[in-house]
Amino acid sequence: MSRSASIVVLFFISLSMTCTRHTPPSADAVLANYFQPTTLSDTTHLELPDENLTPIAGDTIPTTLFFRTLGPLMQQVDYIVDSTSSVVVALQRFPLNERYDGCLVHLTQNWFKHQSVLLFDKQTQRFTERFTVGEWYGGEGGQILIGSWLFDYNGDGNNDLVCRTIEHSTTLSTNDEVEEKWAESAELLLWQKSTWKKNTVDSATLVKNYPIRSVW
Repeated sequence: MSRSASIVVLFFISLSMTCTRHTPPSADAVLANYFQPTTLSDTTHLELPDENLTPIAGDTIPTTLFFRTLGPLMQQVDYIVDSTSSVVVALQRFPLNERYDGCLVHLTQNWFKHQSVLLFDKQTQRFTERFTVGEWYGGEGGQILIGSWLFDYNGDGNNDLVCRTIEHSTTLSTNDEVEEKWAESAELLLWQKSTWKKNTVDSATLVKNYPIRSVW
């Protein structure tokens, strides 16, 4: 074989090895694989379960992987002070449209409970945003409970979010008697292009039409 022919052969061998070399998956893609694929019903109620009746079922995600990968997205959950003591469980992964999946994750720290839907861009293999859909936290003076509804609110073919909140507080009256107060509210987030965005709507109507289970 001539020298020029050998160079050509070596070139094609090198090219073949380059084409077959696999790029390692990103940390986001590794994390996404913890979530079990599922298909949602037309209307899905996302609410913290009574763990005495329905234990949390899913794969436990190493806290180092989870918070290293999603640290900036989780900063809004301000009561997760020491992430190393949290327990993170991957629940479900479901399609929102051709490009985006939603990943439902459950976090426990002490008695605080939290659930988020993480948006996963299948094209870029990255998590892009986080939305609180379930929560139960607070202290002796007050607690907050959050639950959500996932469905096509405006009939455009995309799943939207109704996020419901119940706030409970206790105060001492002038007669030193304990007074309990409750306040309920709701937010509507419509899917627009690549994310959910808040929309102005009558909160009282949402509170009435989309209830969540109160613990009080």
